[in-house]
Amino acid sequence: MIVDIRELKETSGRLSADEAVSISDPFGEDIAVDCHVDLSYVRSGSSVAFHAVIAGLLPTRCHRCLAPVTQRIEGSFDVLVRKAAGGGADVAPEAGDVDDVVTLALDEHEVAFDQIVYENLMVNVPMQIVCREDCRGLCPQCGADLNAGPCSCEGPTDPRWDTLRKLKNK
Repeated sequence: MIVDIRELKETSGRLSADEAVSISDPFGEDIAVDCHVDLSYVRSGSSVAFHAVIAGLLPTRCHRCLAPVTQRIEGSFDVLVRKAAGGGADVAPEAGDVDDVVTLALDEHEVAFDQIVYENLMVNVPMQIVCREDCRGLCPQCGADLNAGPCSCEGPTDPRWDTLRKLKNK
């Protein structure tokens, strides 16, 4: 998403766009995440403060049972865009109040939000995605889906307890 700040005529306003962001999921696959980006802005002097809200759907697999699942990802961020040498007093937020500060040269007028949207999308992807909270996953021995029912394989035994097992069976 590229915004030309010359086209922002009003002191404040809103913009929105749909973006396809390519990310690598935990399984190493490249996935296109369709995102909706809402930008609100406030112009002050030679600075423009943006607040963005992003929302998208990540098609992936459950980290426990590998079933297909779609995870909703939401996030927000703030960006302050200012010119390298300003003319006039700025009353925009200080750099400490925003997530990112973009400084444009005097002859630049376009701000690319693609990398910022990507980074904020990645930060909001959960560490573990599950199909449901009580997902039992896969059997570590035979790979059966434990959500469908128990598997028929015997669990692993610890050889250190074999002597006691023999005593118990006598």
